[in-house]
Amino acid sequence: MTDATYSQIQFKVQDGVAALILHRPERRNAITTVMLAEMIHAVERCADDADIRVLIVQGAHPGFCAGDDLSGMGPLPEDFAFQPAAPVTHAALQAALRNLPKPTIAAIHGYALGVGLDLAMACDFRIAMEDAVLRDQRVMERGMHAVTGCAWFHPRALGLTQALEFLIMGEPLSGREAAELGMVNRATTAGEFGGEVERWAEKLAKAPTKAIGLMKRQVYTGLNMDHGEFMAFAAPLIKDVEIKDREEGIRAFLEKRAPNFTGD
Repeated sequence: MTDATYSQIQFKVQDGVAALILHRPERRNAITTVMLAEMIHAVERCADDADIRVLIVQGAHPGFCAGDDLSGMGPLPEDFAFQPAAPVTHAALQAALRNLPKPTIAAIHGYALGVGLDLAMACDFRIAMEDAVLRDQRVMERGMHAVTGCAWFHPRALGLTQALEFLIMGEPLSGREAAELGMVNRATTAGEFGGEVERWAEKLAKAPTKAIGLMKRQVYTGLNMDHGEFMAFAAPLIKDVEIKDREEGIRAFLEKRAPNFTGD
């Protein structure tokens, strides 16, 4: 299925895999208010559609996203057709991705800059080309303190020392360097990139989706808890949430076969 009705993104679904493609290549996929609203709307669709089991976020040629297009900010058109339930903000988009009870993959080629990199960091997994450029130049070159999530994401991915250097000095990392530092999960050659993204997506689309969603919830919620608080939060989940795939996983183990998960 392809939905061509969005104006600044493309949204495609096939075999349980949704692809959200930032589609302003003439502006290096820079984000406008309209694109932001369309992305949030598409993520909300993923949450509501049981047939979607994994979401890939990517950019049209020539790269992932160059950040905000300041000339494209402002109120949405009065007749805008895709008003999301959440506010049209970067914070709401990041929250929608993190709260989505399904896995998300950022596929990074070319570049991911500023708030475009924030978008990638809000996804659960990141796969980059080795020669991709990941950079946040807003402090050093723009004099901006950037309240779009970077100062929350990067210390958790890179550690304090590397995060401060990356955010304040503004020097780029290649995809390969980002993988070595733990900012992305994998860095591949250009020839391997599409296949690696597809491999991850196919595996996740066949995985126990509901269990993944609950693991995401535990990990992200637990970031702001001490151990005692976390255990008190997590313990009831096994009783409060029924996962049918858990029964299938146990049967498959006992029967010495591969499980057939449905996502329920």
